[in-house]
Amino acid sequence: MNHFSKSFSIFIAVVLAFSFFSCSSDDSPAATGTESSFTDKYSSETSGYVTWYEGAAAAVAYYVPEIESGWYHCAVSEPKYADLPAGTAIELSANGKTVHLLVTDLCPSSENAQHTSKATYFFDLEKSAFTSLADASVGELQMTFKTIPYPTAKNIKMQVKDGVNEWWLAFRFYNMRYPLKKVEFSADGTNFTEVAKLSGIENNWYKTESSTGGLLSGAHYFRLTDVHDQQVTTANLGAFTANGTVDTQKNFAP
Repeated sequence: MNHFSKSFSIFIAVVLAFSFFSCSSDDSPAATGTESSFTDKYSSETSGYVTWYEGAAAAVAYYVPEIESGWYHCAVSEPKYADLPAGTAIELSANGKTVHLLVTDLCPSSENAQHTSKATYFFDLEKSAFTSLADASVGELQMTFKTIPYPTAKNIKMQVKDGVNEWWLAFRFYNMRYPLKKVEFSADGTNFTEVAKLSGIENNWYKTESSTGGLLSGAHYFRLTDVHDQQVTTANLGAFTANGTVDTQKNFAP
């Protein structure tokens, strides 16, 4: 059976696959609190079931221009989003076979309640991922999975939204090894201000504007915190252009 996933209508930051396997001394991973539920719950094997969808949504929750070779997209069940946010990398096994998936989409309760209402339902897989494990006619597949680092050798990239000007700046990140937990900016590299997402969890877009004392277009530092409380701080980035992409030259440790 086909199960269509629906994106979070707009998004970050996210998304993301960003890279440098090691951080410079002032960017070393900093544990600022206890590990998130993301880490505690699913870093070891967990059992459940998945479905599949065909086609692609118009927008995605986690922007990944070039997904790593051999990886597939999947949507996470909406009730599981807090623990398995967009950008989570998954190793999933069934029938003695294994696939690697990146959470890039949302399987909303409003459209797939018969599944999302069940505690053992986790993901809606793109069809090619599902059929590498079982025949599509199965529809629902029992499996085990665990979270892993997204294995990229690329840097985290920042994409700027169309329409940026001296009054506001909207942006998102992609290519992270782990999902983002917090994004902050600073004009001097010392005093950082957290940036809110543009519209809830939708598509990981972040926005600051002058009317609320936020970021104007121009050079700024960005501090990114992942779900494991690792942090990286970018150099002084600037020259933002509409629909432009900026290389942060950083990524979280594997």
